This record gives sequence, structure tokens and C-alpha cells, in this order.
Amino acid sequence: MSKNLKLIIGSTRQNRNAKPVADWLVKTASEAGYDLSLLDLKEINLPKFDAGVSPMYAPVDTPEAKAWAAEIAEADGLVFLTAEYNRSIPGSLKDAIDYLYAEWNDKKVSIVSYGWIDGGGSATKHLTEILNWVKTKIVGPEIAIPFTEATFDEQFQFKDIDAALGGIKDDFIAQLEALSQ
Repeated sequence: MSKNLKLIIGSTRQNRNAKPVADWLVKTASEAGYDLSLLDLKEINLPKFDAGVSPMYAPVDTPEAKAWAAEIAEADGLVFLTAEYNRSIPGSLKDAIDYLYAEWNDKKVSIVSYGWIDGGGSATKHLTEILNWVKTKIVGPEIAIPFTEATFDEQFQFKDIDAALGGIKDDFIAQLEALSQ
């Protein structure tokens, strides 16, 4: 049976690196026999989270929240793709997580981070704490993609995305296998 696996793109800012990385991950998943669909928070465009009561006690009852909840509930496993912003995760990703509670409980998830300092290691640490709080089941291995000046050209586009990301391929496929079990 094929599992319903989804990748959440956490960054919504202009000129983000997330989309080419996500596209590479989806292509790699497909080549390995996995169907991985994208949930791009930039396209989903959730309003800023401002519920009067925590979703732990009462689900957010807006059309956007209901649609988001349905996307997460139907997934068998989720890959979180996060940039590292100021040693943590993007606010857009935190808001998206905060919209829900029950839908995260017992959901298998994995994390792929990227960044300049430590490949997003600090973002992974913070995201792990958040995902533990909402009772997900985090599977490994952890993946951190370090960026250097050699990663990008003058227009800040990947010089060679396969070279930049190829080293994570085996670990990413291991994540997909763990999410599928």
C-alpha cells in the first residue's frame, strides 16, 4: 500500500531557497519510488495565527484552518523542510503548526533543515521541541544541509543543486522509508 507522504515547505519569504530544495526532494523521492506531495505554506497562505483559545482545547474554526487540518489529517507522514532564520524556524512554520493540535498527535514526521551556519541545526533543535510538544513521532535520520558561498552563483541560484544536495540522498530515502513503515 502506498503511503500518503507530504512535504511542508516552511519558508514563505521572497527569494527563498526552499522551493528548489523541495523540488529536488520530491524528484529524489519519486526516483526512489515514493510519492511525496508538496504543502507550500507560501501558496497555502494561512492568516497569522490569532485564535482566542489554543487548538489543544478547541479546534480553530475558520475555513483556512479546516482546510489545513484536512491536509495534515489525511497524511500518513510528513517531511518538514525548514530554513534557519535567526537560529530558529520561520514564523510562518510556527504559525502553521500552532493552528492545529489533534492532527499532529501520533503523526510520523521527519525534518530536513538548511542554512549557512550549521545547515539549520538550530532550527532543527527548535522544531524538534515544538513537534514533541504536539506529540508527533519524529523519525530520523536528521538532515541538515549546509550552504556555503560555493553553493550559489551571483544571482543566488544554486550552481549545481545535485552537487549541493546529493550528499543527503541516502539519509532522505531512509527518512521516507521510516515514514512509510
